[in-house]
Amino acid sequence: MSRTARRGLIAFSVTIVVALVILGVLDRVAARVVADQIATRAQASQNLAERPTVSLGGFPFLTQVTAGRYRHVNIEIRGYERDGVRVDRLRAELAGVHLPLSDVLNQDVQQVPVDQVKAQVDLTFDDLNAYLATQNPPARVAPAGQGLEISGTVEVLGSQYPVSGIADIGVAADSVTFTPRDLTAGLGAVIPTQLLEPLRELLTVKVPVTGLPFNMGLRSVVVGADRLTFTAGGENVLLDADLAQTGVPAGSSGL
Repeated sequence: MSRTARRGLIAFSVTIVVALVILGVLDRVAARVVADQIATRAQASQNLAERPTVSLGGFPFLTQVTAGRYRHVNIEIRGYERDGVRVDRLRAELAGVHLPLSDVLNQDVQQVPVDQVKAQVDLTFDDLNAYLATQNPPARVAPAGQGLEISGTVEVLGSQYPVSGIADIGVAADSVTFTPRDLTAGLGAVIPTQLLEPLRELLTVKVPVTGLPFNMGLRSVVVGADRLTFTAGGENVLLDADLAQTGVPAGSSGL
């Protein structure tokens, strides 16, 4: 190979490397710009007190930008509270996020349709017990192996009974219910047999988990060392601040 040819090959190789570096930089810059737009729209449409953390998956990212459809968008929301119940952390994965390139370039993102949302929702025992302390009767929950124990002092016919029991956990789309199975009396108390069922019913508590972002509904739960972790999901969600302001649900399905 002649010297001229070698120089030409070197110059071509350098050009290719430089072009790849530039594309890589543009890819990451585009990801940050789109993530910022989605975070802004998510905060406004879901009435979030704090700006969520947004990251985007998939490489190369520029192909998604050009298509205006993003395969995986991860959003983390901390300290969400509704109806007196605090959600410590919500980690959502949005699949099929539609955001036209022209809207991103013009910084004119009004609506962001999302095909599907899957999430993990964490409620700590500290937050749950803060809510349960305000109920009548006050109650408390704690992990018991892989299960859950509920305890409280319940009054029946003028007598108070400190009781506790392993609870069944019922999960609905917008709430979680703790129902004790067998009750044990504390402080040396003896529970009359005829009062077992009334006490069990009085100690059964329902905790609302309403208004989850992205119109999601709870699906299942796992008991952890310091929290309950729920799976949740929704479909055909529309991130639109105007809908949030008018009170119209920002999505069509939380099941």
